Amino acid sequence: MKAEDFFADFTQDIHARAGAETNFTRSIFLEHMCSLLEDEGIISGYDLTEHKITSRGQAVDAWSYDDELSCLTLILRDFRDGNKLESLTNTDLGNAFKRLRNFFDAALKPKFSASLEESDPVASLAWMIQESKAEIEKINLIVVSNAQLSTRVAELPTDKAGGINTSYEVWDFGRIFRSETSGKSREDIEIDFTAVNGEGVPCLPAYTGEDSLKSYLLVMPGQILSDLYRDYGERLLEQNVRTFLQFRGKINKGIRNTIVNEPSMFFSYNNGLSATAEAVETDPENTRLLKVKNLQVVNGGQTTASIFTANKKEKADLSKVYVQIKLSVIEPELVEDVVPRISEYSNTQNRVNAADFFSNHPFHLRIEEFSRRLWAPSPEGAVQQTHWFYERARGQYANQQANMTPAEKKKFLAQNPRKQMFTKTDLAKFIVSFDEAPHEVSLGAQKAFSGTPRTKGLVGRISKVWDKHDGREFNEIWFKQAIAKAIFFKDLDRLVFRMPWYGGYKANIVTYTLAKFASMVRETGLHIDFLAVWEKQKLPDAIQNQLGDIAETVNEMLNNPPEGTTSNVSEWAKKELCWDKIRETSITLYPEVKAFLIGHEQSKEREKEGTRTQVIQDSIHAQTYVVEKGAAHWEQLREWNHANRKLSPKEMGILNTACSIPRKIPSDKQAAILVKAEERAKSEGFYVG
Repeated sequence: MKAEDFFADFTQDIHARAGAETNFTRSIFLEHMCSLLEDEGIISGYDLTEHKITSRGQAVDAWSYDDELSCLTLILRDFRDGNKLESLTNTDLGNAFKRLRNFFDAALKPKFSASLEESDPVASLAWMIQESKAEIEKINLIVVSNAQLSTRVAELPTDKAGGINTSYEVWDFGRIFRSETSGKSREDIEIDFTAVNGEGVPCLPAYTGEDSLKSYLLVMPGQILSDLYRDYGERLLEQNVRTFLQFRGKINKGIRNTIVNEPSMFFSYNNGLSATAEAVETDPENTRLLKVKNLQVVNGGQTTASIFTANKKEKADLSKVYVQIKLSVIEPELVEDVVPRISEYSNTQNRVNAADFFSNHPFHLRIEEFSRRLWAPSPEGAVQQTHWFYERARGQYANQQANMTPAEKKKFLAQNPRKQMFTKTDLAKFIVSFDEAPHEVSLGAQKAFSGTPRTKGLVGRISKVWDKHDGREFNEIWFKQAIAKAIFFKDLDRLVFRMPWYGGYKANIVTYTLAKFASMVRETGLHIDFLAVWEKQKLPDAIQNQLGDIAETVNEMLNNPPEGTTSNVSEWAKKELCWDKIRETSITLYPEVKAFLIGHEQSKEREKEGTRTQVIQDSIHAQTYVVEKGAAHWEQLREWNHANRKLSPKEMGILNTACSIPRKIPSDKQAAILVKAEERAKSEGFYVG
């Protein structure tokens, strides 16, 4: 896709999601960019402030604090309303970064936070800076803009905010374009080990022949690994690993004791890391690793973080600490296939493996298939039916348009409006809100998806059910209900912004309001008729009025935490106690809302209908798969089984039939049995290259 085409689509999307309100357009852009930074691993969760005082030349629109790295990130938005790509100049950047520094300098003074209203979202940030200023070791200032960085911008500022080490970063349109059309889950990381110690890291080649996967064994000094984590943080960890391991802020006691008390024994006691890279450069003798592109830790996240934490918080001497690393060099097109296996086989201590929910997990593939196949009814007054486009992997939506003619692209966008594109973290917010866990959603989009040691997230909710019945609960009915929940979420998001009482914390208000509504309906013994919302593709007025009433109460309660809890609204929203208080609050359910509710029996019958349909579809898909694989494939499985004897007599009988395709074809039920047998064989070592 060309940059100018992406800019037009990006601009139209922001405006479409915002409606007519100009200020909301700016907020939508800010939320989009913060979500992108979270996906990139640059921040972990965020709070919006949208604070600006022109007379004092200070501003900050969002912030994030990483307690583990003692790093405060302040974000400022530079949004241009026009439909033409503008330039982000040296002057623009200088002024933006100065406003962020001015805000931080002001927040260091007690009288500044004392002057703020408790309900002002920026108050939480000001109080945090006051309370934690002695602990903050690094400040990251980020400007996000839909303008193109001028070629005349040669370098970024180097000033220190409040005398603290400060880094500067710009996410302009060019960087957004590269990120969202690359198809990669994150920006490239280029590490030059020669710049670290002048000679690279010792390595031992562990591969044979040109066709084999290149692998190396490394012995890395603990200090270098600690410094890498300090510089790159979660970007160093393979995304699904940080999703599942949830080691943040924790130090493994065994690792800590070894580092502090027996550093010279660390190499012997610790299992080391499994890591991947996209490309490496070694010395001519192939004995030292000089450079590496996109280093990602697949197993050993806790080891990495614990070494860093021991060095940072306990001032542990890492001079005698060495870490063994198994590094596999994997070409980008093979990542989806190979990395999950490395993760699965090396993360043996984790019951839910990192590999379990990669973007090629059957759940994601099924939701993607529904989103491309099922047509949403055209809303009132429209004739065009549309899809809700599930972006299983980053860049799918943009890349699908890349080679289209203008006419094809116009048709694609009409059928797949950008405002109806959603990601896995969007889906998590929709589902978890209606599962009455708004405190989980308030932890941030990534944690709403992955869960934490104390919460399930979307992954915990789905993985628990998926394996029990082969995912049959996740069928067309489930998908339509999920889209209805998306409509609830998006319509309420716009509604809250327009409310006269609204002053901030929109994300928290929206998830708590939906959870409270779901709780109120559940207490009646009835169920929300999500399929009615799917058919209308918008919320009925009666439900909108009800949600507006609930949202006002939620706003009041979020902004007035009970004494003895916390005065920080965003932190209060993350606590289960907050949800307990709001859930227990009495709010009257409007009588007119009951027209959009259904009884328990009708709800159960819909679930059964969806499951029955999915069973039929699974059988058809299994038979299609078996036939498309062909007799030669199944002959290979038969030969493998002769040597390994893992299949039952019944499975062998079906396999013999499959070896006769197309003369004989297994029935749909037989095909389903054969597919399961093949999956089991793969787990036992069967592999076709």
